[in-house]
Amino acid sequence: MAEVIYTSGRFNPWLVFSCMVFSMGSIGWGYDIGILSTIYVQPGFKKTMNHPSSTQTGAITSVFYAGQFVGFAFLAGTVNNKLGRRYAGCVGVLIMCIGAAIQTAAYNIAMMIVGRIIAGVGCGIVSTAVPLYLSEISPAKHRGFYGAFNQVGIVFGICLAFWIGYSFSFWKTGRGVDLEWRLSGAMQFIPAIAFMAGAPFLPESPRWLVEHDRADAAAQALRKLRGAPNVSEIQAELDEIHANILWHKEHSITSARVFLTEPALRSRLWRAWSVSLLQQLSGASGIRYYLPSNFVAAGTSTSLSLLASGIDGTVQVGCTIGAMFFIDRIGRRHSLGIGAVIMAFCLLINGALQEAYPHQSNQSANYACIFFIFFFTVGYSMGFGPCVWIYASEVFPANCRSKGLGIAASGASIGSIIVGQVWPIAVAHIGAKTYFIFMSFNIFAAVLIYTMFPETKNKTLEELDSHFGKLNVHFDDEATPKQMLAEGHEHVERGKI
Repeated sequence: MAEVIYTSGRFNPWLVFSCMVFSMGSIGWGYDIGILSTIYVQPGFKKTMNHPSSTQTGAITSVFYAGQFVGFAFLAGTVNNKLGRRYAGCVGVLIMCIGAAIQTAAYNIAMMIVGRIIAGVGCGIVSTAVPLYLSEISPAKHRGFYGAFNQVGIVFGICLAFWIGYSFSFWKTGRGVDLEWRLSGAMQFIPAIAFMAGAPFLPESPRWLVEHDRADAAAQALRKLRGAPNVSEIQAELDEIHANILWHKEHSITSARVFLTEPALRSRLWRAWSVSLLQQLSGASGIRYYLPSNFVAAGTSTSLSLLASGIDGTVQVGCTIGAMFFIDRIGRRHSLGIGAVIMAFCLLINGALQEAYPHQSNQSANYACIFFIFFFTVGYSMGFGPCVWIYASEVFPANCRSKGLGIAASGASIGSIIVGQVWPIAVAHIGAKTYFIFMSFNIFAAVLIYTMFPETKNKTLEELDSHFGKLNVHFDDEATPKQMLAEGHEHVERGKI
């Protein structure tokens, strides 16, 4: 581990601490996924919502992602550009808290839906700010490791929610039946408050600071994040950042329209968008949001299903932490591709066994299904879970990175809307055949990744420009970022950054 968390031979506590604190912004999203799945099986929630149908629970799940789509596509880029990564994260978390408060107080499905839409908008902002911040403060060689903190936050939130939901499920006396699901939802305010208290005191992204002409602040932030005793030791990295941002500024990559008209940006966008969509079409959203229900379908009791969900969440945290240490070694493509193959295999086994032995008629088959739900978690945690956010946050140029990631992440929202709405209805109508549908998406994802996705490991964010084609622009000054740096461009002067 020393190899991962040292820069220039020195332990880097500010970088590790900053990643840990900022990844707490992802806990809210993970908690929402985990807690909602436990709430769906709680008697008090069913009674309060007048025993919602599969269509209604699908709507409650999917409207969150409708709000998230709005946050991703229309707000995240602007808020991150204007306020910076830290305060954009705080704004997103605050909006999520407003939505969570409405859900906690809900007395009908309409209030739940309104609260979930608002929470989704906030999630769209914060879940863009977190991977942006992590990718922009990380050293190139270990960007996968630090970027994976985002997914660790998500899965920790899921795990926390499962265990809290399981604990509250034993409160069956007095007002417990009504309060257990409300208090379960309210617990997400704790990490939210911790995030908003800590984020403003972290170093801002040096790349955002350079882009906003705050060179001195950028130098001090990068010095702190790299553990350098003085600015001269990180001057080369500062120069590269400044040259790259200046070049893209001069070539006017600012409008969202350019993502469609500029071939090099279009090349980045379709890959980042499609992998975000496939992350959800992998079946992960259906497995996570309806996990206790999936365990019940595999032959467990309601109480045991909640316990199994907590164990699964814990396994996911462990697997994601483990994945942090090899993402930079084997690369993004192998992590995504191997993970997709594992998920496809697990869905195949679950579908085949439940088709062969319907109504939990074979105990051995039931145990096998439960095991492969756990194994699905391993595949997701090593691949699509952390790597999609890492890949999408690192492929865009600096001055349109937040807009690019926001648009790309809208693919995840669309996929989640589809899965959240379709999964319970499909299970109700075609049963275990649902697993085969999502298995096919994972097979497609593996083929697409290995044939169409370039590797990005061990490259600085500025070096990744060369991976996706040269920008189709024609100016009198055709200097590339590297040429500008090498030739001592007038805007890049050593000692003045």
